[in-house]
Amino acid sequence: MGIKRFGVRALALALPAFALLAGGAPAAAQDKHVMKLAIVVANDPLHEFIKEYKRQIEMKSGGRITAELYPSAQLGKIPRLIEGLQLGTVEFFGTPAGFLKGVDPRFQVLEVPGVFNSAEHAHKTITDPRFRDKFLNVAVKKGVKGVSIWMYGPTSYASLTPVRKLGDFKGMKFRVLATKVETEVMARLGATGVPMPYSETLPALQRKLIDGIRSNITVMAATKHFTEAKFITVVNDTYIPCIGFVSMAFYNKLPKDLQQAVDDAGKAVESFMFKTAQDYGSRAEQKWRDGGAEVIRLSAADQKKFMETVQPIGDDVLGQRKDTKEMFELMKTVAKSHAGG
Repeated sequence: MGIKRFGVRALALALPAFALLAGGAPAAAQDKHVMKLAIVVANDPLHEFIKEYKRQIEMKSGGRITAELYPSAQLGKIPRLIEGLQLGTVEFFGTPAGFLKGVDPRFQVLEVPGVFNSAEHAHKTITDPRFRDKFLNVAVKKGVKGVSIWMYGPTSYASLTPVRKLGDFKGMKFRVLATKVETEVMARLGATGVPMPYSETLPALQRKLIDGIRSNITVMAATKHFTEAKFITVVNDTYIPCIGFVSMAFYNKLPKDLQQAVDDAGKAVESFMFKTAQDYGSRAEQKWRDGGAEVIRLSAADQKKFMETVQPIGDDVLGQRKDTKEMFELMKTVAKSHAGG
């Protein structure tokens, strides 16, 4: 009996060594993962976003997921990063939703002007579970999952020559995202929308290939567009959300508890990021002035006419398409429920 017990004990002690010799590894070593967190800008709210997501995911995963930060398009420009998400070579990409409209056209519904009356109204709408849960998962079958959504801020129009009144838009060429909504906004103002990657906009201004840019005042301050565009007209016609996208190729490799950590970390940063984005936005106008630019607002009459001109675009463009109508109507319904506060 003693010999038998000794043999069983010896075998138990030997099995881990045999496993290592056979190419195995301890479970703790196998359960380590790296997330590359990519953005194409730096020193703006998106940069703060990946910093905070790194803190959250490493905490919520108990250190089993390690996050690495890659700002300033270090892993490539937007098309490459989107492709990387779908292929699994990029685990995480933070960006405005509209850039993924080629993956799924429903990502452009948040670009519609005139739906939200403030940044707070917009943030409450997009983080409402009735909208959030459906919107973030529209492209799961295409290899991309949203895990975080927050309101970055409203649109402004940076330009080489001043836009002081509504008629000044006529004949001008503004860089926009490559979506029907954004090009239609410019068309209805008598201008031309020129789709262009954001990284190419400053050289385009320098060469006068475009007259201005439709984007957010904060991000354009971070990228020092005031060195060329000496005027910026604050209109707030559209509110730009940002999303943290995760590669499904990466996500599906994770055990269930780490998948939950990825989701929970994304949700945990949303309130923090909204406040952070608003803080950045409150300082952005002064950065433009400090950079030698003039901050302009339309008159009350022109602002009203501007919004009346562009507000029907959502119904005319997205409300008529079978692939966007349902999500567009859901967004409007949820927005209406939050309109009072």
